[in-house]
Amino acid sequence: MLKDQKAQAILELAILGSLIIMAFATVISLSENYNRTQSYMQQTFRAALQKAQDVNNAVSWATFDFRRLPNVSNPMEIGELGAYSSTNNVIWSDGKKKNNQETKDKAYFELNRDGGTEIFPPAPPWVGITVSNTGHTSTLTSGTVYIKNERGNNISTQKDLNAQDSVGGTADISGVDVDLGSSLGEGGVYWGGGVQRHTNNTRD
Repeated sequence: MLKDQKAQAILELAILGSLIIMAFATVISLSENYNRTQSYMQQTFRAALQKAQDVNNAVSWATFDFRRLPNVSNPMEIGELGAYSSTNNVIWSDGKKKNNQETKDKAYFELNRDGGTEIFPPAPPWVGITVSNTGHTSTLTSGTVYIKNERGNNISTQKDLNAQDSVGGTADISGVDVDLGSSLGEGGVYWGGGVQRHTNNTRD
């Protein structure tokens, strides 16, 4: 009977431990997602505020980033692909000319934190920039390399995760077609892409 009770206790501990780990993994993933969303909101606000002060007018700033989130349950496996976008619109003007010229509102798009590219602002009346019709596909290949070295009583092991990913897609940034093509770099960070072409939504 004691053996049966020990076996039952071990089984219960294993099941409960798995559930606790899954719960922690879910909480950490949700926290990471929320933290990144807040970070992008602050990023676009700061960027729009700085540019608005420079141009002495209204500025719209849109950002779109791809990130690979950490795999909490299995650190040696590739994490989930996350796509984050945020927009902010800021007006900073003293009503005066700058360099003896009338100032104009500006709009910028930033992909994977590349510094931002100026695009045509939305047509008047000025209502700010929008991100719509986004879509992307991911081509991911990954694998692990396990190396074990034995020399006498000394044993050393090494395990590496190798991953390659390319993301293709497009988005509509207030009438401007944007290429979201990106490649996976170190630390789960993507790079590449940018403004592909302009539509006829031009401004004087």
